[in-house]
Amino acid sequence: NFALLFPQSSSMVFGVVSESLLDGSGGLFLGLVKETNSWIRPSFLGQSDVGAFSVDLREREGFDKSLTLYGGSRQQQQKCSNPSYAIPLVRDLNKRFGDATIHYVGVASSLIVNGNNLATSSRRNKIYVIFDTGCTGMSISTSLFNERYSIARERRENNLWGNVELQFSTVSGGVASLNAKKPLTTTLDDSPWGKKLDGHLIVLGLAFLEGHEMTVDIDNDKIWFD
Repeated sequence: NFALLFPQSSSMVFGVVSESLLDGSGGLFLGLVKETNSWIRPSFLGQSDVGAFSVDLREREGFDKSLTLYGGSRQQQQKCSNPSYAIPLVRDLNKRFGDATIHYVGVASSLIVNGNNLATSSRRNKIYVIFDTGCTGMSISTSLFNERYSIARERRENNLWGNVELQFSTVSGGVASLNAKKPLTTTLDDSPWGKKLDGHLIVLGLAFLEGHEMTVDIDNDKIWFD
């Protein structure tokens, strides 16, 4: 029920855009980040009682791809049953590196490209991964892109990003993986919010998320894929 999830719907801020965006082709993005710093405009979900959501990108006969929002009710408790394969979310990008929003960020234990380990997280240098359905392939830190390019040239590999796998530690100590073949890959500034990251940043998009149902438990900082 919209009124239950958005109790202040009569006075909501629903997107602030310029005429240049409205006049162009395509559509407008609806962001699903809920929490932000107090000095910026409220997010869409920040004006709601939504505590979790699911984006179902699975191809199933008779079912459409969908977005489902869950409030602080029995429905949310049933959906967010704390599965053992959930990945913890961290807030380091906001607390340490200047990100003004609380993106849904996991720490990958390793990044594997064409069967070879490219990067591994350590205590001081982590691979931060933003899960973003608004991204097509993936965007990665420039330094990591350049490192991969040098390795591929040295080994004379045909594909720079042929088979890409990211591994994550789950809440139960297991391993969860997301994979993509030849994802469109672009670069990110190594200091996206003005402060250099300790480690690497990857924005993971639809090339990795298609075929899964992604559930984000905002209230308990967890994400999982079915």
